[in-house]
Amino acid sequence: MLSGIHTTKPRTQRYVDAFVQGSGAGKIYHFRDLQGLPAEPLTMYGILAGSGEVYKQCEQEKKDFYFMDHGYFTNAHVSPHWLRITKNKHCQNVLQNRPTDRYEKYFKNEIKKWHKGNKILVLPPTNAIANFFNATEWLDNTLKILKQNTDREIVVREKPYNPTVAKDHVGATVKIDRPTTHQGKINWDDYFAMVTYNSNTLVESLENGVPVLCDQMCAASPIAETDFSKIETPKYGDRIALFSSLAYNNWTLKEMADGTAWRMLNES
Repeated sequence: MLSGIHTTKPRTQRYVDAFVQGSGAGKIYHFRDLQGLPAEPLTMYGILAGSGEVYKQCEQEKKDFYFMDHGYFTNAHVSPHWLRITKNKHCQNVLQNRPTDRYEKYFKNEIKKWHKGNKILVLPPTNAIANFFNATEWLDNTLKILKQNTDREIVVREKPYNPTVAKDHVGATVKIDRPTTHQGKINWDDYFAMVTYNSNTLVESLENGVPVLCDQMCAASPIAETDFSKIETPKYGDRIALFSSLAYNNWTLKEMADGTAWRMLNES
């Protein structure tokens, strides 16, 4: 049996409800009413408004959980709504041997040849991610390593929407502002490599022929370099294998409600 966690974000509740429904049974709990974790596995959406606190408690108690958030190829703000679901971790960072069918049917784009621009693009974690994973020093540390190992121009590009977070009166992590910085599209032809903590922009980078260096928790890590000191020798891995693997961890609301996502996640 799988149960779900509701938070103060109403728009995320339908995803939790759908996945619980598709699992066959389960209860719905509200974060603010929890007096401790229930016995059954849990599912939650995102890391804000209480979900992240439940995620960490599940880790501490070595309890199975299913984490959902924006999909690898699209996000939950566009239609159809695709979400990633991962068991006991933030994203799928292990390459699974999967057929290409889901990738080719739903997500396939042109994949450009590897090319070599001149600049390094750095995409740091958002404030919420940095706070959640204790990565507040990631950008400073990364820039230090890069500057020690390359003379290339380094461009830092923060996520356009990157609110500051803090704990509210019941211990949930919440947004305390809503800053938005409008930025133009990335000109991938300019870049030799993209360095990131765990941004899903990894897909766009790889599609455009720009290799990725990333943290080990990132979904690109199976085919990417994780040692930033090797910035001048990035890895050029099998992009189709990675995209096919990620496509089997990416689900629609319908697939969550009808049990497809639950069945396929637990077949592996």
